[in-house]
Amino acid sequence: MHPPLTEHQHPGCFDVILALEQCHEAGLLNKFTGACNDKKKAVDQCLKEEFLAQRAVNKVKSKEKRAKLEKIWKDMEEPPSTPK
Repeated sequence: MHPPLTEHQHPGCFDVILALEQCHEAGLLNKFTGACNDKKKAVDQCLKEEFLAQRAVNKVKSKEKRAKLEKIWKDMEEPPSTPK
């Protein structure tokens, strides 16, 4: 199962998605006899690669956000310096 296959959500996979849709539209029999299975596997692989790439981006953003928060927490825990 995959998410809705729209161009604006998956621009990198649009050509593969289009090929699958054309295969399905070519005939109902294609869809049910497995004639489109190779195109479906290509769509699944493309979506998986897209997901993994987005996950890597999210991981970097998360680490940056966590570092900022930890710095703020550290600053909050330190006692204020007293002027002499």
